[in-house]
Amino acid sequence: MTEHDQDQAPESLPAVLSTEQADRVRKALAPVVASRGLWKMADAIGYAPMYVQAFLRGQLACTLHFATGVAHALDVDLDALVRGGEP
Repeated sequence: MTEHDQDQAPESLPAVLSTEQADRVRKALAPVVASRGLWKMADAIGYAPMYVQAFLRGQLACTLHFATGVAHALDVDLDALVRGGEP
């Protein structure tokens, strides 16, 4: 890896996302849960429905693991989901 390649490497994401990052995940997830249903989306994410519901209500922090599950369930890029931009 050259010095130039290192300059363009993406920053890693923290284990617990910032409030702004969590809000992006919540904003992407909420309408899908509303249309497809809590139980179906919780199963797709790999978390209990009560956990997903608590996250959507802002009662839980957003972990990188949870955000990864959401990105996979929504079939979007994790980096785009968390950092904004076009997923």
